[in-house]
Amino acid sequence: MTIGGGGASGLYPSMKGAQIRARRRRTRLAWLILLIGVALLGAMIATGVLRRSVLLDLISFWPGLALTVMLLLVFRRIRPGQRFLYSGLGPILPLVLLGWLALAVILHAAGWEALPSFPERLTGSPVEQAGTATVDIRLAGEVVIATGTEVLYKVSSLSSAGSVAPPTAIESGTEDRIEVTIREEDDPGWFGSSGWQVDLSRAPEWGIAISASILEADLKDLNLRSLQATADGLIRLGSPSTEVAVALQGDLVVELPTEVTVEVTGPATVGPGWEVTATGLKYQGTGAGSYLIEVAPDSEVVISQL
Repeated sequence: MTIGGGGASGLYPSMKGAQIRARRRRTRLAWLILLIGVALLGAMIATGVLRRSVLLDLISFWPGLALTVMLLLVFRRIRPGQRFLYSGLGPILPLVLLGWLALAVILHAAGWEALPSFPERLTGSPVEQAGTATVDIRLAGEVVIATGTEVLYKVSSLSSAGSVAPPTAIESGTEDRIEVTIREEDDPGWFGSSGWQVDLSRAPEWGIAISASILEADLKDLNLRSLQATADGLIRLGSPSTEVAVALQGDLVVELPTEVTVEVTGPATVGPGWEVTATGLKYQGTGAGSYLIEVAPDSEVVISQL
């Protein structure tokens, strides 16, 4: 009869030992996953997938992390027999750290404005003060230009990593004619990126000069007076109301409407309907305005009519 009573008390230590070993394996696995996550984060920073400023975001989360760990420690003191808190904090602590790491990286990639890594935006003058405006942008990185801002211009760093410093701007001129010069700050520090996002107002007449490694410019809705671009990439142009001078250097694709008259001098690839002139190529459109495009030697420019 001692089999039944002794069996119950004899099985318990072995079952408890198996549970303890299983919890230890889970704890080791949780710490291993955390170490893999940290190594992956370091690799993403080293290879330029994430900016170095993600580390500032991780540090900024310390109050919430500290509170969580403190609550776990208090709970362990109150309920010391809880199995999931075996061996210190067991797998709970590395899983909390992993969640903190993942949340900070996700919010960093999403560009949450409350984070210290969120790029400050340069903001220009009110648009009513500018009848005409010129902007000169130079950097060794990528530039993305869009339109529609409620002020003269806005500039911010792109979310992708790189060595381009945050932008700084200088405005000069009169109330109805503003000249804007945008350059890199001296040192990127923690906030180096692959380039800038530039938003321009549709209100003034624009003269634009850009020198960058990569350019993606949507200028369809701008009242454009002149354009100079030294870069590789894509430029979208709209239908001008007057004659617009364009100077291009680099490997560029230029998209423009079929109704626009275009004259090109220099090396360019065009579609059907163009005629050869004494100075280059010409397409006769039906619109009021035209583009006079000068392509620098050793450049590859493709004119795409949409």
